[in-house]
Amino acid sequence: MRIIGCMPWWFWVLLWTTLVAVSAAVLLLLAWRTAARFFAALKEIGILGEDMGDRWEQGSQEIAQTIRRAPVPGVLVPVRQAREDYLRGRSTRQKRKVAQRIERRDRLGQPQRIGDLRYGARKGNNYG
Repeated sequence: MRIIGCMPWWFWVLLWTTLVAVSAAVLLLLAWRTAARFFAALKEIGILGEDMGDRWEQGSQEIAQTIRRAPVPGVLVPVRQAREDYLRGRSTRQKRKVAQRIERRDRLGQPQRIGDLRYGARKGNNYG
């Protein structure tokens, strides 16, 4: 028995044409979905890039505001002025530490240190 001989020639042409058309349609569908996902990813990357650019600008502006001016080399500063600058900076740092400690203890409901309250009152801060 020959199976190939049972079907006419036009049936084979029709069968192969249908198979090729369905395969092409599936490939086109897959290509369309891949392209759509690719362009969606490009759009998301563009949005992410703009967001990161905005964050970069905002961060650089914040950093620029906090940058201190460069100090004069210590060799060129008179001794009296250097001592005053040191004492002024130390006082500022101590005030900031005491204020942070008082605020933290107040927030946590802990008892305050008497020394902190006295130091703050002596430096002109009204704590308590």
